[in-house]
Amino acid sequence: MLKRKIWCKILCSMLVIMILNSFSLNRTGDDEYKIDEPSERVSLALPNSTQLHLEANGLLLQKTTSSYKTYIRSMDQTTVYNLFEDGENMGSIKVTVREIDNGDFFIFTQLQNKSSKGCSATISYPISGNVRYDLIDFERQEIQHEHDNVSGVDPTTYPIGLLKVKENENENLVTNMMISRNYVTKELIKKYENGDKSVVRELTSENKSLELIKDNKGLTVTLPLHSVGNDLSENWMLVSQEPLFKKDKALDEWISQSTKHYKETNKWYTAEGPYTKLPWSIEPETKLGYGRNLVRVQDRKALNYYETTQERYFYDLLLNSVANLIIFQEDKKGLWETEYTSTWLKKDYGINAPYIDTRHNEKIALFLKETGDMLDIKELKNSTIIYADFLVNQAKNGNIIEVTKGGYLVTDYYSPLQTKKTHVSLNHALGEMNFLLETYQQTKKESYLDVARNMRRGVENIGEKWLRENGDVWYQVNGDFTFEGTDYPLLTLEDLLKSQQSWEAVGEKRSELLDRLIRSKAQYLVESKQEILRPVANSLINQGFGDIIEGYNNIPKF
Repeated sequence: MLKRKIWCKILCSMLVIMILNSFSLNRTGDDEYKIDEPSERVSLALPNSTQLHLEANGLLLQKTTSSYKTYIRSMDQTTVYNLFEDGENMGSIKVTVREIDNGDFFIFTQLQNKSSKGCSATISYPISGNVRYDLIDFERQEIQHEHDNVSGVDPTTYPIGLLKVKENENENLVTNMMISRNYVTKELIKKYENGDKSVVRELTSENKSLELIKDNKGLTVTLPLHSVGNDLSENWMLVSQEPLFKKDKALDEWISQSTKHYKETNKWYTAEGPYTKLPWSIEPETKLGYGRNLVRVQDRKALNYYETTQERYFYDLLLNSVANLIIFQEDKKGLWETEYTSTWLKKDYGINAPYIDTRHNEKIALFLKETGDMLDIKELKNSTIIYADFLVNQAKNGNIIEVTKGGYLVTDYYSPLQTKKTHVSLNHALGEMNFLLETYQQTKKESYLDVARNMRRGVENIGEKWLRENGDVWYQVNGDFTFEGTDYPLLTLEDLLKSQQSWEAVGEKRSELLDRLIRSKAQYLVESKQEILRPVANSLINQGFGDIIEGYNNIPKF
């Protein structure tokens, strides 16, 4: 028994050493990080036994920290280098290498310039051997940057493209890389008296900069980090030794949708999550505000595309999204809090960041559960329970709008500091109800079904007051039962259709009121000639509303 314990200790020690070595941590014999001497060029070992080279023009780099952290099917190695000019610390460069369990890895690079002087740095990835390359540029079609009434113009676009590197003598793939553009921003922070803060980024520029140098040694891929002073400069790349897209059709479709739906497609990834355009109604105020919007930190597009195509690129994005959600949620007690303030929530309800948006948490919980089911990840399969319990507790604690004839609706937002209860939007109420029904089917916990039934009674007892004169539905009901707001074109209709399916799935009858809302909403879309996506059209047909869209042309084929 004693020998067995000794051997277990030895094996555990060897395993720890192997893990540390695999991440190339620069440690001394005293188990302390070695502080390297400043130099003009530094190198970082990568998982595929290559080196990443960093240079900062005119500045010296000095490695200060190196650490690693494990997530679900991925692991991060993060290394920080301080930047010096004439002995003065000018900022730092942080490199995070996120290795996915299939051997692919992301490289996230961030230059933080703390000085008012402009500077630049480069990261270089060498590919040795007699190789040739082909860059599939995403810029096939110019994006029409439309003005949005809520968020203005989003000037960002898409990644630079997909680089394929092959051996010159044959068709053997050496490296596949998705390469990003360079994003330069200034971080804006609003601090509140209680210690809370709101954090956004103001976009300075998106740069398409890439250098490909081929010589007798091989190919060097170089990405710049531009800085104008007191800012952050970031880029990313995804590296694989296997095809990220096996089917050209899938790649063409992804490039096409990245152009057409550029505002809804993640393209600016960081080690802490993707950044996307925010509404104008944010604090600190800026017309070019970007942030980690929780709707987009959970990469629903990657999930949907992986389910239909099984392409490696979307698998990598999916696991990257899981890691980002874990990073975002750390120390938040199981819920995801919005990190930037909405000025209208602050004005109407006294809510500032951080706060809980019920719809965002619902979407994240469902995303994690679906990812767990699809990829057979045990740790994610019960992701819905924490949020379902939160909804039950909201009802118990009275953070609801009670309906006179019976039932109630859980409010859209929650903060311990709010001055009064917030409104309830119809899509939030339906989404929460559907979520509770799904979680009830999974757990058979009666409290979930009980709250869902009360929410159904609340929606039904408000009745046709949900309908506007033009046939559309109102976006929200307030605590005094006044209605306001223009509803989403399709989101609420999707929720209504899903609700009917969810009630039938738990053995209960369809709601007559919900059917009236579905019919009215669908007729409004047809009369106003708005696009009805194919999945929504299919649901209308399957649930007996096909007559409304019969002969309607504004429905895509797919």
